Amino acid sequence: MVHIKRLVMHGFKSFARRTEIVLDKGINIVLGPNGSGKSNISDALCFVLGRLSIKSMRAAKAKNLLFMGSKYIKPAREASVELVFDNKDRTFGIDKDEISLKRIVRYNGQGIYKINEENLII
Repeated sequence: MVHIKRLVMHGFKSFARRTEIVLDKGINIVLGPNGSGKSNISDALCFVLGRLSIKSMRAAKAKNLLFMGSKYIKPAREASVELVFDNKDRTFGIDKDEISLKRIVRYNGQGIYKINEENLII
């Protein structure tokens, strides 16, 4: 059965640095205090899966999905979210053990979608 192995975010909302969340089979729970980015994880999942409504991800414009900067870290020029699926049983029909789905948005609003690091034309 297919399951999500990991979620990788870089420059997306509160995740300035590359952040990888490893997920096990079954139920996974994200815990943390208010303001720690829990809802940004669900926004990242919606983003990478192709949600088009930026407002539904709590942002006014696509560039608001990018890390805005802090005292010590510069603002991001692009944001990326990658979802990696376990495909050992070949459910996706691609002859690879892992399938990577990645979505990138740049400061100028350009969006890029990739499967296994190959650009998709949409």
